[in-house]
Amino acid sequence: MLAVLVSIQATAAIPSGYYTSAQGKSDQALKMALHKIIKGHTKRSYSQLWTDFKTTDCNGTTIIDRYSTSQYTWQTDQCGTYSGVGSCYNREHSIPNSWWGGLDTDTAYTDLHHLFPVDGWVNSERGNHPFGDCANGSARGTGKLGSCTFSGYNGTVFEVADEYKGDFARVYFYFATRYMVRMSSYTSGTGNVVFDSSTYLGLTTWAINQLLEWHRNDPVSSLETKRNDNVYSIQKNRNPFVDYPELVEYIWGNMKGNAWTPGGSTPTPTLTTPTNGSTVDVGTNTGSGVTKSIIVKGSNLTKSLTVSVSGTGFSVSPTSITATNANNGATVTVTYNGTASNATGTLTISSSEVSATVNLTASYNSGGDTPPEPGDEIIETWEGCSGYDNYTNKSVQGKAFSWYFSNAGIFAQQNDHWNDAIGCRFGKNTDSYIEMTQDVSDGACKVAFYACKYGSDAEPTLQVQYSTNSGSTWTTLATCSPNSTWKQYSYDLNVTGNVRFKFVQTAGSRLNIDDIAITAIGAPAPEPSVSISSIGLIEAEQGGESSIVSATVSAENNTENIILTVTGNFQISLNRTSWARTLTLDPTGETFYIRLSNTATTGEFEGSLQARTSQVSAYADVEGIVNEKSVLRGDVNGDGLVSVADVTLLIDYLLSGEMGEIFVYEAADMDQDNSISVADATLLIDMLLSSSSKSVRQWDAMPAEGGILIDNPSEEILEVYNLDGECVVTATVSATSELPAGIYLVTSDNASRKVVVK
Repeated sequence: MLAVLVSIQATAAIPSGYYTSAQGKSDQALKMALHKIIKGHTKRSYSQLWTDFKTTDCNGTTIIDRYSTSQYTWQTDQCGTYSGVGSCYNREHSIPNSWWGGLDTDTAYTDLHHLFPVDGWVNSERGNHPFGDCANGSARGTGKLGSCTFSGYNGTVFEVADEYKGDFARVYFYFATRYMVRMSSYTSGTGNVVFDSSTYLGLTTWAINQLLEWHRNDPVSSLETKRNDNVYSIQKNRNPFVDYPELVEYIWGNMKGNAWTPGGSTPTPTLTTPTNGSTVDVGTNTGSGVTKSIIVKGSNLTKSLTVSVSGTGFSVSPTSITATNANNGATVTVTYNGTASNATGTLTISSSEVSATVNLTASYNSGGDTPPEPGDEIIETWEGCSGYDNYTNKSVQGKAFSWYFSNAGIFAQQNDHWNDAIGCRFGKNTDSYIEMTQDVSDGACKVAFYACKYGSDAEPTLQVQYSTNSGSTWTTLATCSPNSTWKQYSYDLNVTGNVRFKFVQTAGSRLNIDDIAITAIGAPAPEPSVSISSIGLIEAEQGGESSIVSATVSAENNTENIILTVTGNFQISLNRTSWARTLTLDPTGETFYIRLSNTATTGEFEGSLQARTSQVSAYADVEGIVNEKSVLRGDVNGDGLVSVADVTLLIDYLLSGEMGEIFVYEAADMDQDNSISVADATLLIDMLLSSSSKSVRQWDAMPAEGGILIDNPSEEILEVYNLDGECVVTATVSATSELPAGIYLVTSDNASRKVVVK
């Protein structure tokens, strides 16, 4: 026996097929599958942990202490009393047992995956505080204790050394999975800061974000892998998040919504735009600054981005972008307010994951003889004008152009918008106007301006006109009615050659007009486009829940909301909660989710997705399949479990020939010979006794002084039967029952488990 045990410990690794039942699942289904795989482990006694630590946490005979640098000898330095760091080591529940009741009858009380030998004094100082970052905390061994400095929580936390942060994060993810069905009672004390049973995630938002950061920054080490193997050799279950660290992302991180396959790597954070080393021309400052919008987009980013610029005259806003916004695509605006004719600068976008540096260029032109480049703006701000503070009929030299004013003047604007302090005001006469007396060469594609009515005057009507023959004739471009709120009015046109503009008040009373911007004709605007990413096969079992597949609609040069529709036996959603056949997406596109809308009928289903605006559209095919409901061999009554009730139903059928209301013939045909006989009943009984089926769940039980000790933390009413069908004991809590050696079945309302006593 000892030789066999040593052999197991020396070669422990992931057993073949251990995670098979979790493959292809996502989100809640994936977490539940992992729970079922790891939940049935061998319970240890609290005293056995001292011995177990020799296997799980020793270098030779020296304890590996994750809370201090103390050199403890296994067994001889066990606590005991302590007066400071280095006194002795004890058994640390990394998830404090006070959070979940601290009952030694609970399997979690001795679960080695979250129990470690650590410095006793530091353990006492840590108390029952959560793990977290505390930049200003005071030292406790190799850790720190203080107020949390990670966003979302400001209570007291204990911060472990960097080399063990990922280890403990993966322990917490294990605990939230192994004991997921008990989360609602695991929130005593400060446990509710970490655990949250309201969703399948099992953890609060703050805890998820904090633990994800620790997990990502401290990858699985050989020490952690070896410990996982050694714990498995003792209690026969593993920590999935050590074996496959990417599972964390599939349940809590940036791979939610995707089906997991073993060995899938965590996606690499990437900044897709702007390209590192690229050059962006911000444009020409013609007097009031020039701006350029730059799209920042990444994939699989988990850290916020810092945005900065260098170079005289350059500025940028915003200066930070969250990872979520960057993954979805965010806009930063670079402004040039300098006066250099050939200005250069750099835009830097970075985090601890990614970085990119963009070269910036810009120029200055106050509106002199040099014709504007295509797409440049020339803006009349009126700044610097003086001596016109009355309503007059005369020529006026503006900041950018020469004008003729008819019953108009330059005044300090008491209710001006944010750009400047003076502007042009029309008089009360309906013949008031201002007219450019010089042309813009090389045409214009847009004219824009800010306007509002003056004070409590009647709302005016303003007509925008343009001329291509130096003012001999005028063409009306647009008419607007400014109110008491400053607003920008913008009108497109496509005029080549010389052009000038005139603004005429045709009704109402006084109005203010400012920052008249004329955009030179440039290259044709880029065509908008929209696309839909490929969509994987969507699967379901008949009558069951559909798998959920994510996809993305992407758009370029688009300013309209995108309408996404689906046909066929499918539904779409933006949040995996509300499902519909039509969604409205942002102009730049969004990630969405798709599922089968009905799983009642088996077969293959086809549909299509259309993403459209008034100008463009894109299509994608969708395929789904509903498989026949799988039959659990031995589940004769179809309740999803194999139990004594199934044996009874099968024997009743063999005796009476009647199936009853619910009788799953395929499940009863244990030997699959298309007939039901005594041989099938024999095989079903053997299955229950040998526990060869994973569907037969087991209570924790062990021999105890001639009887059996049943671990029943959920306090179900259990009945113990002998093989003659006689109830020999009833247990409502953990209890030792005086029974002779033999084989018994322990049953509750919803399942049967085998207990063997020798």
